[in-house]
Amino acid sequence: MIKKRLIRIYDGEKDVTMAYLHVGNKGETMVDGMVKKIFITAPMPLLPLNESALTLVLSHGVEDSENLVSFDNGEVILKLHSDNEAEIFKGGFLRLSMEYDEWFPINLGILTVSDRRSKGELIDTSAPSLEEISQSIGAVRKNYDIVPDEIEEIQRVVRHWCDDVGLDLILITGGTGISPRDVTPEAILEISDKIIYGIGEYMRWSTSLNNPMSILSRGMAVTRGKTVIVALPGSEKGATECFSAVSPTLRHAVEVLTDRHVQH
Repeated sequence: MIKKRLIRIYDGEKDVTMAYLHVGNKGETMVDGMVKKIFITAPMPLLPLNESALTLVLSHGVEDSENLVSFDNGEVILKLHSDNEAEIFKGGFLRLSMEYDEWFPINLGILTVSDRRSKGELIDTSAPSLEEISQSIGAVRKNYDIVPDEIEEIQRVVRHWCDDVGLDLILITGGTGISPRDVTPEAILEISDKIIYGIGEYMRWSTSLNNPMSILSRGMAVTRGKTVIVALPGSEKGATECFSAVSPTLRHAVEVLTDRHVQH
């Protein structure tokens, strides 16, 4: 298999081996602390390089301008535009010879299940954190909602997002404990097609190494149609730790279920 690599980084004045990309406070594209455009191109003879921008030369170019360019499996991700300009989807250090792949964006929905949060008595911190870290697998949050711990309410939102909206991935945070009001697993099992047993098992195993109480969580994953649904703990720490443990697998699960695969 021929590996795709970043073969040149030109900062507008010289070739460099590394650049730090991040989004500024006003949403601007930042390169090494300076506002600068980023362009992506394939190798060409006598390639004219933009002297006012960061130019990235990719060994095999990009096949689809609608895709994301993921460097080293999501360490840095860029979003392309039709004019070869790119915006930062997930920032970080870009290094020469990084491997890259094209990823389709994953359409994501985040559902918070909580009596108190649905009443506005508590601020929902889990969903924003999940939205941020889900960028590492190329997920773009399209839908967000908060419902109380009621089976009918959970199912109403999940059905709509799967059947009408057609989301690729749904993350549900909350309702996975063992208290009488925790009903998220029961809600999604009733309307699912398949159970992905390994995801729930691995989330419990990986987090129990630091917190033995996490084995009480009933976090799980199922499918409905072409949507992967993952039930995570309600706490911000628990939700993000469980997601991080299985995140590479989640992208592959979406690829398989939707019959869209990363091009290698």
